[in-house]
Amino acid sequence: MLQSFIQFQSSIGKIISLQKENRDKLLKFLQNWLLLQSYMLIGYNNEESEIKFSIYQQIYICRRLFRLGKSLQTLLNILEKKYLQNPKKAYNQIPHAVNEMTTYSVYIFYFFFHLIENIMVIHQMGFFEKKFNHKLLKIVSHTFWSLGLLTQLIYYLNRLRSAFRREQELKSQIQNGMTNGDFLEQLKSFSNERYQYGLLILRIIGDLACAMQKAQIPEKILHTRFNRGLVACGGLLSSIIQIYLQATKINKKQNFVEV
Repeated sequence: MLQSFIQFQSSIGKIISLQKENRDKLLKFLQNWLLLQSYMLIGYNNEESEIKFSIYQQIYICRRLFRLGKSLQTLLNILEKKYLQNPKKAYNQIPHAVNEMTTYSVYIFYFFFHLIENIMVIHQMGFFEKKFNHKLLKIVSHTFWSLGLLTQLIYYLNRLRSAFRREQELKSQIQNGMTNGDFLEQLKSFSNERYQYGLLILRIIGDLACAMQKAQIPEKILHTRFNRGLVACGGLLSSIIQIYLQATKINKKQNFVEV
């Protein structure tokens, strides 16, 4: 009964989530485009720069409002055990236990990120009388986001390395009776797989610039802060790749929960 309920809620949530994701990625692109324009205007037209930065902040608030309840969808994904990789495939070189642990780690990190973000939004709407330290909560939430992104990055780097290794093994198999047609077909499949992993790695790197900045990680480790231009370029890179993947429906089965 519980499993059926979870599957039903998850299927409904996916339909709603897909529509929200499309809107969120477009808003993310617009948000970071305004941030980049704001950075480029610094020193030339500071008043216009601040106007664009103010609009950037308003879009950021809108995105947080639209993402209310996303922590619930992440929790349903955890309960439903949505694995990103089919462990029964012969070419899977990473142990199933590692895949499972990585998947759950990402979901858990993102769950706490969205949960804390939702608490801050609800508090700003006046539903809680208790005062919260929003600056501290923002640092904590984006620290969870950074951890989730780093976990994803490690996973995809391992998958990329595995794809290269399997391609080398494939080249040795052509001497064992594999036809040229089968060889070229599998070689093309590996090439597409590497291309997809490469895009996902670039997306994560772009998001890391945003997440680490808001978590104040560069300030604590490097004693410096990323400027607006770097954060904006990272956000634009991530949003463009996300829009492209969404439009072409590439690698949907292997994609982690996106933020």
